[in-house]
Amino acid sequence: MLCIRRAFLHQRPSRIFPVRGTIATLLLLLAVSAAAQTGSRAMGKAIGWVDAPRAHGKWYVHWGYHRAEYGRTNLRLVGPGVDLTLHDMKATDMPSPFDPKVHLNPAAFTIPQFNARIGRKVRDGDLVAGSTWISAGWDHLKYKVPHTVHEVSGYIDSTVYNRDAFDWAWRDFNFEHSDGMNFIRVAVERNFEFGRAARTRQTWDTANRKWRSGVQLAGSIGTILCATDVRWQGIRTKHYWSISGWGVSSSAGAWIQYGRFRLLARAQAGYISIANGKFLASSDLSGETPVLEGAQAALLDASTSRHAMTFLEKGVTIAYLFGRKGRPGADERIRIAPGG
Repeated sequence: MLCIRRAFLHQRPSRIFPVRGTIATLLLLLAVSAAAQTGSRAMGKAIGWVDAPRAHGKWYVHWGYHRAEYGRTNLRLVGPGVDLTLHDMKATDMPSPFDPKVHLNPAAFTIPQFNARIGRKVRDGDLVAGSTWISAGWDHLKYKVPHTVHEVSGYIDSTVYNRDAFDWAWRDFNFEHSDGMNFIRVAVERNFEFGRAARTRQTWDTANRKWRSGVQLAGSIGTILCATDVRWQGIRTKHYWSISGWGVSSSAGAWIQYGRFRLLARAQAGYISIANGKFLASSDLSGETPVLEGAQAALLDASTSRHAMTFLEKGVTIAYLFGRKGRPGADERIRIAPGG
């Protein structure tokens, strides 16, 4: 019996040791893992990857106002008894002086020449710092033929013109897209942020990154929606909005941002073609001209205006960025210098 007890005592350590060894091994692995994680965080900090400020939004909306310039063009007016071309004509925009009763009035602030857009970020820069956005909106341009002497060709009834002088007097003649030569466009925008070159935070950046700045480049394509106001030989015709043509553009601007608000100063240059604009009509939206019917009305409604021109638009907009909640995403990490 004593021999059996001694044999049992000799066997117990061999049975207990694997359990103790396993626990020790697990504790050792946990310690190594914790050290590795600590080292990983330390390495990450040394390398310099930190969460970017949450002011990075996935969406923006913006609103602003502008001035526009137009290149010279030939304006052709075709209707019953009329086929007249104004040569080398340079139109003007129709700016509204600042008036709090208009610009700050929710019922009237869309009357001046404005810019309105909504955009979504689709990608942050990998090799090149910055972000790519897709946006949609419209530029409310205005277009007016100046009241002066123009060089014209064509005919009005039995009178023929061959690059002759024509007095475009305001009492008798007027042509303007005063309710808008609206450039409704989609755009691809690329923002390049100062202080994040190569996704590296520079030494002058503020600690909380409330203030940021950069530049924006963009390309656009879209359709032209016109509402034309015409006076022809003293008779007024004001039209409803209609799809009249197309346009393309590119733009460049600089922006500064505080928190989620961004101020953008931008210049946009492009080309607009209006091949199906309005001219005369059987009814007048203003109510000044009686409504006509029958064959004469059909001929008036078939009349058109055609012109194409380059344009340059300069304006300022204010944007609000939104749509980012919770933890910053993978596209919102900034690389800093070691020890930064």
